[in-house]
Amino acid sequence: MEILDVGVAHDGQIAVGKVVKAHGIKGELKVYPFSGNPDDFRGYTLLTLVETGHGLTRSYAVEKSRPLGNLVLLELAGLSGRSAAEALRGWEVRIDRELLPSRGPETFYWHELVGLPVISDGGRELGRITSLLATPAHDILVITGGGAEYLIPAIDACVAGLAPDGNSLVVTPPPGLLEMNAGGTPGDAS
Repeated sequence: MEILDVGVAHDGQIAVGKVVKAHGIKGELKVYPFSGNPDDFRGYTLLTLVETGHGLTRSYAVEKSRPLGNLVLLELAGLSGRSAAEALRGWEVRIDRELLPSRGPETFYWHELVGLPVISDGGRELGRITSLLATPAHDILVITGGGAEYLIPAIDACVAGLAPDGNSLVVTPPPGLLEMNAGGTPGDAS
């Protein structure tokens, strides 16, 4: 299973990054891509910037996109001058959901997993995916239910895939992991 790290969904749009600061004097923006991959921005032609505190939004056509280390530099139509770019510091960058690249059969976007029910390969209902944690080693599914929180590595050895009905995720946690995550001792739960 592969999880493509983009932000959460908002009214048909997906958060894909955040403006870090202005770059240069012409009005370019340095943006942190939530996916960790600046090349993802190469395919985006239209972006919506959202100031989440006040709900302000502005849409821009992308004139140029290029990676700079782990960030992406964006040149946006109608945005010129350092002051105008600096005013967008901290704004969230979103795209329409339809602009996301297609994915393979065992690949999911984060927003598709949040809220999905999770069961163990033994049939135990664990709860729902409430969030995901990105770590250098691998993503971790945060599953909450029944007064417990489970942290399941999003790796093939621990995630079997979607149930046959497609309405839940089946996990195969190593022995003792569920009990440890739930705060119990091995053998407390099935």
